[in-house]
Amino acid sequence: MVYNRNLLIIFVLSISLSINSFKINRLPVKLSTKYATSIEAPPSLLETRIPAEGTMFSNPLFKVFDFLFNIPIVHDIMFGVYRQQIVEKSEKMGLDWTGFLNELQASKPELEKIAQRLSNPQLVIPDYYYAPIHAYREGNLCWESAMEEDLWSKLMIAPLYNGALDGDVQMRQQWLTITNRYYSRTRSNSPKFATDLGCGTGLSMYMLDSKWPSIEEVHGVDMSIYKLAIAEEKKSEMPSSKSSKYNLHHGPAEQCPLQDQTQDLVSLCLVAHESPREVSIQLFTEAYRLLKPGGIFTMLDLDKNNLENLLTNPFVAAVYKQTEPYMKEFLQLDPLNDLASVGFEVVEIDNASRSHKVFVAKKPETINA
Repeated sequence: MVYNRNLLIIFVLSISLSINSFKINRLPVKLSTKYATSIEAPPSLLETRIPAEGTMFSNPLFKVFDFLFNIPIVHDIMFGVYRQQIVEKSEKMGLDWTGFLNELQASKPELEKIAQRLSNPQLVIPDYYYAPIHAYREGNLCWESAMEEDLWSKLMIAPLYNGALDGDVQMRQQWLTITNRYYSRTRSNSPKFATDLGCGTGLSMYMLDSKWPSIEEVHGVDMSIYKLAIAEEKKSEMPSSKSSKYNLHHGPAEQCPLQDQTQDLVSLCLVAHESPREVSIQLFTEAYRLLKPGGIFTMLDLDKNNLENLLTNPFVAAVYKQTEPYMKEFLQLDPLNDLASVGFEVVEIDNASRSHKVFVAKKPETINA
């Protein structure tokens, strides 16, 4: 038994090493300047190469890896080794993963009080939200996931910015800059009331009023009470002039506790690829409901063309399935047409990084009954 377990560990270690050695062949996508005035982008940017359902995940080698990764002991050992390597890698980059977590763990009693205060006792968590996102057994419904969210963001985005630990901030700034093109081009009034759907720990939400000082009130909605508690705790480090603008709500982003046509801006950051396609469309519909006529919806998520290139490797596709269980459905999402089907007019499309795409859509000024 011990001999078999050692063989298994050697096998998993070899797989883990292949994770580190695998190099992504990035697509040659550059930030588009042409998109500043038109959505008539070059075909290479707008092309939605959505594979036929199951194509990417029907490869026999993928099925072998997928079968192995679904064996509990293989899964646990492999991701345990992978996690240890990630921590070591991050600390070599200057990201104090261990120190950051120790600090949050020390403040956990206070975070638990915040969570209790913010918790919505009437909330019924929908089935899809129990998926083991990012290989956490409890998905987004645990402290570990919430405490590591900011760390993962920095670690995963840094390679796109030559290892810069503020790469995730640069990416989000580029997203908001792309969004702001519409306001600048049309000389529209800057937003005053905004909502961030699936706000998590507030990584994107707390940047909104920095980009648009005109913002007077922001609502953040999320189903993870653990992430909301951390987002709320962050407010204690802000000046009251900023923190007082932000209101957090425990609930599904597709069912916000806000009235119709009350928001000028609705944002959705890196949520769609973690959601079933049906839920993403519900989020588009909810954004449309919340916005005033002429209001703006802005979405940042993975660039599907880049992702499809990555997932042609069966091993990587199998790993992705373990960490992003709704990836197959995300690849079937068609934001350009799905937003239009809800009633939006898409006004900007661009890349915020080599791997991240932005869609900006406007709710029509005049709505036909």
